[in-house]
Amino acid sequence: MIIPKHTTMNTAKFVTEITVVDPDSKGEVSLSVFKHDNGGMFALDSSYIEQVLPEDDECVIPDPFIFDPMLTEDDEGVVKLTGI
Repeated sequence: MIIPKHTTMNTAKFVTEITVVDPDSKGEVSLSVFKHDNGGMFALDSSYIEQVLPEDDECVIPDPFIFDPMLTEDDEGVVKLTGI
């Protein structure tokens, strides 16, 4: 992934994995919970992480806590997932 020069790189540390029930399929889904540098927490579908995690074990995703209407898609901030 190419990161624009003016984009900040935050990190999010893995906390735990939880299982929830999908309200549509009624199947169990594993979610990976992360603690963001800003103090907030978020969860991602663990199977998504397995699909996007590169071989060098560095996973970078769009930062879920950055919203700036002046940014374009190319300028969107990213967050590095650690401790996976």
